[in-house]
Amino acid sequence: MPLQFNVATLLTEPIGSTREYDVDGNILIDGEQPQHLHIAGGATLLRTKHGVLVSAQLEGAQPGQCSRCLRDIELPLHIRFQEEFFASIDPETGARLPKPDDPEAFVIDAHHLLDLEEAVRQYWTAGLPMQPLCSSDCRGLCPTCGKDLNEGPCACPPDDDSRWQALRGLARELETG
Repeated sequence: MPLQFNVATLLTEPIGSTREYDVDGNILIDGEQPQHLHIAGGATLLRTKHGVLVSAQLEGAQPGQCSRCLRDIELPLHIRFQEEFFASIDPETGARLPKPDDPEAFVIDAHHLLDLEEAVRQYWTAGLPMQPLCSSDCRGLCPTCGKDLNEGPCACPPDDDSRWQALRGLARELETG
């Protein structure tokens, strides 16, 4: 199913009425390279006093790059959210309803279409790791020669950081007694 739901009938029903939907669609993620990403899962729509409360459980994956070794990876995402979508038109009278106090609130359009795409995009973006990794023990790249250290050690000499010399001397003293 697409990410839009006609909720005209639901908005005429009593508060507490629900609908359940399977979600299977694509969203456009803007960024350096805009891309369409596939998502799937389920959504429950619950009639509220001011509109519809959406509870969604969605899954998807986005191509990315490990921040340590630069390998291409798939970033699995599990999106869970509850958001209230406010009605903009009374479905029985056709009268315009007052806008919600929050300017960032999600609004059901004048044709009673509830569009999940923006909510999913926001939660998707918030769920992306800041520094994605191919694995938690990724060793990254050698800062000198650039070899992928996950494939084995490189031939570069160890970096002699002079800031640790005093501690190395102390460690030798403690070992020799």
